[in-house]
Amino acid sequence: MRKAAIVAAVGASAAMMLGVTGVASASAVSWPGVNGALYASSNTLYVKDAACDDDSVYAQWRTQGGDTQKINNTSGCGATVSRVLPMGEGTVIFWRVCVDKSWPTSDSCSPWKSEKI
Repeated sequence: MRKAAIVAAVGASAAMMLGVTGVASASAVSWPGVNGALYASSNTLYVKDAACDDDSVYAQWRTQGGDTQKINNTSGCGATVSRVLPMGEGTVIFWRVCVDKSWPTSDSCSPWKSEKI
């Protein structure tokens, strides 16, 4: 019961961060300048630009042994971009969110998270 309450709270907070309606089970990441959420029930990964700083944001994801894929959000402050990830049930996904800093500054990324779809 406690686990269900925690999962529901994470889903609700992810929806509030990203402005997504219809809360389902989600895993959320908040990093300075960027928010992200993965909805396992629909294989959908969201990335939101959370700062008005002229830096774009992106999410990266991969499967075990797979190539790293990127979802760019260059739409600006407050914008959310999503993508349905092409994988079947039971797949483990590793994902994170990043702020695309101008060269020579390195991009700022959250730690990798792992989720089973």
